[in-house]
Formats: sequence, C-alpha cells, structure tokens
Amino acid sequence: MKKRVFVLIVGVFMVSTGFCATLSSLNKAEFIKAFVNKTAVSIGTDNLNGKTIDNTFSMFLDAQGHVTGKMSEKPVGEPQIDHGSYSVDPDGTAYMTWQHWDGAKKLCFHVFNTQNAYVNVGCDQVFHTVFMKDGIKSGNSLK
Repeated sequence: MKKRVFVLIVGVFMVSTGFCATLSSLNKAEFIKAFVNKTAVSIGTDNLNGKTIDNTFSMFLDAQGHVTGKMSEKPVGEPQIDHGSYSVDPDGTAYMTWQHWDGAKKLCFHVFNTQNAYVNVGCDQVFHTVFMKDGIKSGNSLK
C-alpha cells in the first residue's frame, strides 16, 4: 500500500513539474463551484501536522465558511472527525483552520485543476492531498 501511494505521489509531482507552466490554481469562483456545499473524498494519503499519513480524508464545506472533516481511520493522537472554518481570497488562495487538526493553526493552500483531479498544495509548497473529481458529490455525506 505504501509503495502504491509513493508511486502515485511521485507521479503527481512529475506531472505537476512537467506541466507546471500550464497548471494554475483555482480562483475563488472556481473553488466555490468545485467544493462548496459538496463532500470531497481524497485519495488514500494526506498531510497532517506536517507528516504524510495513509488515510482517506473527506470534507464538507458549507456556504457560511464552516468545514467538517473526517479521516477514514482515526489518526494517532488526533480526533477522527474535526470541524473548523475556511475562507478563500479572490485569487483562490484558501485558508482553513481546524479546531484540533494541525494544531489549530491557520493553513494556507492553493488548489490546482487537472483534467480529473484537484491537487492541494500548501502556500509553503508542501503537497497536501488530491481530490479526484468523481469523488466530489453534492451535499453533506459526513452526517
């Protein structure tokens, strides 16, 4: 499993590096259309507290700036479900603060559009996760 995740991440980075001139981050309107009032499920790897974890992450963003997230497996020393807030600048720079995850620090990230997925990269250029477009559904399925 770890080998498969590693190969996937390397592949995403190679594609991102090779096509970085053509990839652009979503603006606010595109971000809202892609994620707001929808539940998005990530691939089986994510970045939590600066460490890569093998865990599917699901999140629901409402139109009032609230987010609910759930890890498929409870991370060590962290809750399985967390709540927080998010905001998006007009240029698409997004900010998310969880009540517990990531030490309740304000996270800054950009979402890059590919043909079949959205790649989330922190403002510090650290990979966070990938949301496959066919894994994003209208409504809150985390209830």
